[in-house]
Amino acid sequence: MDRLRAFRYFAMLAQTLNFSETANHFGVPSSSVSRRIKDLEVDLGAALFIRTTRSVSLTELGKVYLSEIKTALQSIDLADEMVKAQSSAPTGNVRITAMPGYAELYVFPALQRLRRLYPEIMFDLNITDQMLNLSNNDADIAIRAAAELPEQVVARRLGEHRFILVASPDYISEHGAPQSSDQLNHHPVVMYRTPHGVLKWQISKNETWKTIDLAPIFVSNHGPSLMENVIEGRGLALLPNWAVAAEVADGRLQAIDLEDGPLSTSGDTKMAMYLLYHPPKFRLQKIKVTAEFLISELKRETLNF
Repeated sequence: MDRLRAFRYFAMLAQTLNFSETANHFGVPSSSVSRRIKDLEVDLGAALFIRTTRSVSLTELGKVYLSEIKTALQSIDLADEMVKAQSSAPTGNVRITAMPGYAELYVFPALQRLRRLYPEIMFDLNITDQMLNLSNNDADIAIRAAAELPEQVVARRLGEHRFILVASPDYISEHGAPQSSDQLNHHPVVMYRTPHGVLKWQISKNETWKTIDLAPIFVSNHGPSLMENVIEGRGLALLPNWAVAAEVADGRLQAIDLEDGPLSTSGDTKMAMYLLYHPPKFRLQKIKVTAEFLISELKRETLNF
């Protein structure tokens, strides 16, 4: 029995739970998939799937076996890629995940520059606040602002950002700027929403971060929408300095300093930015050149915040 082929059929069937879909994926008859799976079960002396006339599902032993097989197949595929990469220029797909806003402003332009150097690499950029599991192969590279880092990954520090309270010059001219955190309730505010909820504004008093109870007029996970509201003079926003650097520099927004201290949404005045990857992946040439280029480019951008 070709065990490697059987393993791949098993892993795909565990994902699709459909013999026809699995067969189509490999371009073989359904009977070939069925025979390979049956031979594997006979060889193991255990049933991996529960089959009925209407459905296919994994047995409990099948679930345990799937976890081990997925890890083994990932290692085999990684080894194949490493050998192929030694004799050619970097090629293949590199999956990158980055935060909304930061991805559009900094990561995407950097990838465009990198692609001119390595045209055979295809970049798959997933813009999300969700922290994908690098150990489970959900992505190859992650770029995140984080207070706590996941285990079993390498974290390369890019720099740090701080939060800035901003409003448009027209808004400040008409309504004035708050002088302290107590006055924020007298101003309309817009807030950022992550998959975990709306980011509450906080202020440090007596070395303790306290949440400010505010009722936003607009909430979104789309940074440009928040920015548009503020530039149009609809209220205040608390945004990372990397998100508003250009607008403050050209006068479309104005930074506001409060008398009773800086604001945050993370329980700290600053938050570090990291590029993350799973150690075995860095041995792949396509991952290494991508990571090193992004680190160099994004570190330089951070200096301009």
